[in-house]
Amino acid sequence: MTDATRIILTRARGRNQAWAAQLDRAGLRHLELPLVQYAPLPVPADLAPAQFDWIVFTSPQGVRAFAALKPELGAARCAVLGHGTARAVTEAGWPVAFNAGALDGAGFVAEFLQAGHKPGDVLLPGPKRRLTEPRASLQEAGYTVQELPLYETLPTDPAAIAAAELRGTDVLFFCSPSAVRAFAGARADKPRCVAIGRTTADACRQAGLDPAVADTPDLESMVRAAGLGSLPGPNHETVRPEKES
Repeated sequence: MTDATRIILTRARGRNQAWAAQLDRAGLRHLELPLVQYAPLPVPADLAPAQFDWIVFTSPQGVRAFAALKPELGAARCAVLGHGTARAVTEAGWPVAFNAGALDGAGFVAEFLQAGHKPGDVLLPGPKRRLTEPRASLQEAGYTVQELPLYETLPTDPAAIAAAELRGTDVLFFCSPSAVRAFAGARADKPRCVAIGRTTADACRQAGLDPAVADTPDLESMVRAAGLGSLPGPNHETVRPEKES
């Protein structure tokens, strides 16, 4: 990598500010190219979160979409996957009863069960399309799980993606399979890229890209995977890949 390298931030519009600020402090060049957007979905009229024992969040976007409903949680406890998701729950005004350090949904369930939590009713807010985990492993462990699709992840304008002027020295930071699909659906070039985790890396390879993969799902690890050194100071914003199919 050279001093001319730019990091291309591809998360949804309005979700890149914290990362951009950290990159500015590190003196790393960056450009925002939002690849996805979130469209809200209708909410069931009989939704009653307080009837559940646990509400499990796997991404900050899932928390934001759920918080927008202004739900009454009652005695339901919040379990989260990752520090970024935990911070979103805290910002919504709810305590975090369990925070897994796992890399994916199956790992979350393994840690959750290891902590001694007994089977109960789980509400799983999130995207319309998601992987089978953590639902499958929770159900196998005896939990009753109700998925709550709150938004659909859609590509941004393909024409805008296609028109973006990228340089050969740029490196794209992909944070979800949806972003990879949006890019590959609008362009034929195969730029250098970093995937935030295994699910996103698999989507990159399916699109013909050859990603470097972050060790942990955060900006610090993505910068290291890009060969750009380390960020100064603490890096607290962990972002989990979208749990989508």
